[in-house]
Amino acid sequence: MEVDTAGRGGEEETLAGLRAQLREAQETLDAIRFGEVDAVLVKQAGSSKIFTLVNADRPYRFLIEQMIEGAVTLSEEGVVLYGNRRLAEIIDAPLERIVGSNLKRFLAESELERFDALLRATGPTPARAEFLVQRPGKTPVPIYLSINDIVSDPGAPRLIGGVLTDLTQQHELEARVSQGQKMEAVGQLTGGLAHDFNNLLQAISGNLKLIEGRPREADKVRTWAANGLKAADRGAKLTKQLLAFSRTQEIDIQAVNVADLVAGMADLLLRTLGAAIDIGYELERSGISVMADKTQLELAILNMAINGRDAMPAGGQLLITTRLCHMDGDADLLCGEYLDLSVADTGCGMPESVRSRAFDPFYTTKPVGEGTGLGLAQVYGIARQSGGAARIVSSTGAGTTVTLLLRQCAVLPLHAANDAGARTAAPPRASAAVLVVDDDEMVREMLVECLALAGYRVRQAAGGAAGLEMMAQELPDVLVADYMMPGMNGAEMVKQARALGYAMPVIFATGYAQSDALDEAVGGKATVLTKPFAPEELAAAIESVLAQARAQMHSSTPRSHDA
Repeated sequence: MEVDTAGRGGEEETLAGLRAQLREAQETLDAIRFGEVDAVLVKQAGSSKIFTLVNADRPYRFLIEQMIEGAVTLSEEGVVLYGNRRLAEIIDAPLERIVGSNLKRFLAESELERFDALLRATGPTPARAEFLVQRPGKTPVPIYLSINDIVSDPGAPRLIGGVLTDLTQQHELEARVSQGQKMEAVGQLTGGLAHDFNNLLQAISGNLKLIEGRPREADKVRTWAANGLKAADRGAKLTKQLLAFSRTQEIDIQAVNVADLVAGMADLLLRTLGAAIDIGYELERSGISVMADKTQLELAILNMAINGRDAMPAGGQLLITTRLCHMDGDADLLCGEYLDLSVADTGCGMPESVRSRAFDPFYTTKPVGEGTGLGLAQVYGIARQSGGAARIVSSTGAGTTVTLLLRQCAVLPLHAANDAGARTAAPPRASAAVLVVDDDEMVREMLVECLALAGYRVRQAAGGAAGLEMMAQELPDVLVADYMMPGMNGAEMVKQARALGYAMPVIFATGYAQSDALDEAVGGKATVLTKPFAPEELAAAIESVLAQARAQMHSSTPRSHDA
């Protein structure tokens, strides 16, 4: 039997050659992965490109490896050709998995179009933007990416160099300082607060004493009661504004009537700026609204006013104006109608070197401990957040005018819509059972009396545990609960009630609470009444949540159809 040894030998030789090529390819791949050979193969439709780095550049690569920022080289499509160790740490992935992949593979999906736009905008000058790096199972990392073209030989593939900066610590610091800046603004009020609240307490207690002394003189009792209520309303307004400024809360963009907002801040501004500042107002009363976060806009106005006051240490005039204007051809604004909100002072003014940096975060000319440098930065932020702009006109010795340009909207302000709804509210449903849970006996008794007079069947509990026991005995139609209670707060009580299957509507009647804790407790947007509130406000809130509950029940009830 003859054996074709020549044929078999040829196959073995071919096989050995393939094995050698495979070994060479594997060694090349390992060398690229571990930086021994500086080359990356980028495959495209119908063609491939090989990118290499000259060995003479190795010393510079050593320096780049020591950077605290991520360094990256990209192809024009965004494929990572090179990255340092810090890049791998920021992205939280092995470098061998990053090199050869498109950088946008590691970015949040919602930002991929922005990344492509940034690549297209890249040229000899840097293009910059913030992005979020997605890390499976971990918190996304905010980064600042700065890229621009790398000068290369004519005809060579286009290269893009970039630097990634991890913004996590910076964002955390900004959040802490921003909260401190809010507290700094609140601190501006403390000088007059004790005096003001003592006056308010005097007015309330004095009028109550008069009523107690002459209860049968009906006309005078009504006058004294009205005076006491006015004092209580003033105190409530100041307290609500203080809480709004001091707490951490989510941005809530809504239609805001700026003229009404400024007018409502008159007492707050008077007490903040002091008697040496003469405050004037010229407010456009056409009912025009802007889309903004009401609390943030209030804080912006307060910051503008405080900066004006600080520029007038010996006193002066501060003028707050709102007017309508049309913007066309502005470099920063879309064509359209805007509201011009300006705060002008007669102070020392700013030199150009200060004016040009006034909106920069953390930039301040005040001594250490007297300013965070975030006041006007926050003003700029609220303007951009609302689709507008912020401007400063100033010169040394001629005063300063800070202007917010806010885009108008045609939406009815929320308070106006609520007022309209309150006028058409249905009368109380007398059969409704209400459970009031509040640890303050005087407040609890007052709420019970008000609701009983309105025709509700009312029970009461002095704490969360007692409230749960009463729910177990008889489930109320509506639960009215305080938040800040010892042992078990209102949110914890409601979470336990939901876990037990108690699905009644809940109204939180509270002097202070974090809205996210209340929202979590009810599994959605919580209904909150901020103390102090009028009895009719509580009755309207109860009827509102009852109506919502009836509507949900009606929509979920199966309907029968005739055959």
